[in-house]
Amino acid sequence: MVEGWLGGMRNLPLVSGRFRRAACAVASALASSALDLLAPRACAGCDRPDFLLCPSCRSLLFRPLTVPAPAYAVGLALACAPYRGPVRRIILAWKDHDNRPLDAPLCQVMADLAPALSRLIDPLLRSKPAKAILVVPAPSSAASLRKRGRVHLQPILLSLVQALKWHGLDARVESALTMDSVRTKSVQAGGRRDRSRRLAGRIAVADPSRLAGHPVLVVDDIITTGSTIRQCARSLEAVGALPLAALALAAVPPGHEGL
Repeated sequence: MVEGWLGGMRNLPLVSGRFRRAACAVASALASSALDLLAPRACAGCDRPDFLLCPSCRSLLFRPLTVPAPAYAVGLALACAPYRGPVRRIILAWKDHDNRPLDAPLCQVMADLAPALSRLIDPLLRSKPAKAILVVPAPSSAASLRKRGRVHLQPILLSLVQALKWHGLDARVESALTMDSVRTKSVQAGGRRDRSRRLAGRIAVADPSRLAGHPVLVVDDIITTGSTIRQCARSLEAVGALPLAALALAAVPPGHEGL
């Protein structure tokens, strides 16, 4: 009897830990339910009640398009959808208003670009030394990172890496680029020339030794004028990396950059 009691005491931390985890899960579920009552969920794209994303808005997230990107080996950037209407509202809700449940559908649409991307870059990789593909996020300013409280692209990058690996490509995330302070957001900038002037010299490579000789994919949330991805490519090429292609969740269609 004493031995049984002692055995139970030895297992007390384990039982206590399990109890705490269960209690936290219950508390989280109750808090989520209370939040839904106080602020009912609505579609991030169109405000339709009781949806994170309604079927109509979800279907708009994967309508791939390409935009010119001559600084990259394939000469273009791939985006999951045009940056307009509900897609614009969805991405801004996720990016600027911390709607983290949107991570899941946005991760999925980025992963869905992998088949087309692998076909594009495969001919270029055959003629290069076998080095891992580095999936590099376009950098955010320190002020943006503080405001968001997280690297919002991180789950998107990991999803893309897993999809590339599933297609037989050796890939990993490398947060290689940094950005000095920029006064206004990219989506608030004027035209391509103004945006390029603001970014010139502000994007740098944190550790050049980790990039030399590697093929690189640059990932951004939104491509507007293309200035950010162009400056990223120039910084990468200057340290001996090979900018293969740029990717984004959404892009302003060519010819609509000033809208």
